[in-house]
Amino acid sequence: MSDKVQITFDEENKICVLEPEKYRETDQLKNESMEFIKKVLSLDETITQITETLENYAKKIEQQKLRAIGERNKVETESENRKKKIMELNNLLNEKKAELERYSTEFESIQKVESEQKHLIEKLSNNEA
Repeated sequence: MSDKVQITFDEENKICVLEPEKYRETDQLKNESMEFIKKVLSLDETITQITETLENYAKKIEQQKLRAIGERNKVETESENRKKKIMELNNLLNEKKAELERYSTEFESIQKVESEQKHLIEKLSNNEA
C-alpha cells in the first residue's frame, strides 16, 4: 500500500477514496455478505422449526411411552388378578366337592338308618301280626 490516498469520483460524482475496481469488489463483497447473512438467517429459522418439530415429536413419543407402560402394567395386573381369581374359584370348587362328599356320606348314612328302621318296623309288624 502506498501512503498516498487517491481520490476519485464515481458515476454520480461522489467522492471515492477507493479505486473504482476496489470499490466494485467491496460493493460485491458487501452484497455477497448480505446474501450470506440472509441464508444463515434462513438456515437458523429452518433449524428452529426442525427443533420445535422434533421437540413436539419427543413429547408425543414420551406420552406414548408412558401410555404403553400404563397399559403393560394393566395387563400384568389383570394377569395377576386372573390367577388369583382362578385360585379362589379352585378353592371354592374344592370346598364344594368336600361339602358334596360330606352330604353324600350323610345321605348314605341316613339311607342306611332308614333301611334299618324300615327293616325293624317290618320285623316288628310281622311279630305282632
